[in-house]
Amino acid sequence: MVSKAGAESGRRAVEMLFAFEQRHVASVRQLAEQLSLPLPSAHRYVALLRDMGLVEEGLRGQYRLTMRVVALGRAARRGAPLVNIAEPFMEELSQKTGETVLLNRLVQDLPVCIHRIESQRQLRLSFEPGQSLPPLRGASARLLLGSLAPHVRETQVDRILASGARPPIGGREAFLQELSRHADRSWATSQDEIDEGVWSAAAVITEGGRTVATLSAPCPIIRLDAEKRATISDLVRVTAERISRALEPVPIPNNGDYQSLIRS
Repeated sequence: MVSKAGAESGRRAVEMLFAFEQRHVASVRQLAEQLSLPLPSAHRYVALLRDMGLVEEGLRGQYRLTMRVVALGRAARRGAPLVNIAEPFMEELSQKTGETVLLNRLVQDLPVCIHRIESQRQLRLSFEPGQSLPPLRGASARLLLGSLAPHVRETQVDRILASGARPPIGGREAFLQELSRHADRSWATSQDEIDEGVWSAAAVITEGGRTVATLSAPCPIIRLDAEKRATISDLVRVTAERISRALEPVPIPNNGDYQSLIRS
């Protein structure tokens, strides 16, 4: 049985690994300050992660993640049923729209891109898988946060604001009201919220009646007119619905139905 102290040490080491999401290169002292750890403890956790091949030391005592972490991320995506099911639909959507398509979900209550089909166009917009989206801006963030229970939603917004994230356009109260409106919506669009000149359509993916992810297509607005935006919005909504249906479990037929299924 793992001791309480051992479990706490393991948790701290994992927290240090996650700290590299905020800063890609950091010294032991910077990590200690970020996690409010004593410096000797930070040195111990860094040594553990280094021995496991998860971090490596660069110039001037700066540490960074190794490619082993990248391999773990790829393995996680390959093992995720949602990604496996969504990928062919995403590829089809990207081909039809000519745009990059993102699959996003809440990870520790923050919107994160978990998979991507990249456009082949020279001018394209994209997020790397594993990259956090701006938590209080954009269509996907509104849909994902709007799917939370009202009290959880408000607490999470306040936590994100306290962390120093870019505030929502229009302020906190207007954003919370917007989330309430999005709680019952299956799609949304945004423009100039994450980056200037970017328009995006997003739609929710559900499993068992609850929102598990969003599908989005960020586009440079320079090549869109009203008709093109409407077409992309419709395609994103329809594709998200198809993924949602594919996620639903196939009912097990009774013996008679099973025999009919075999004969067919």
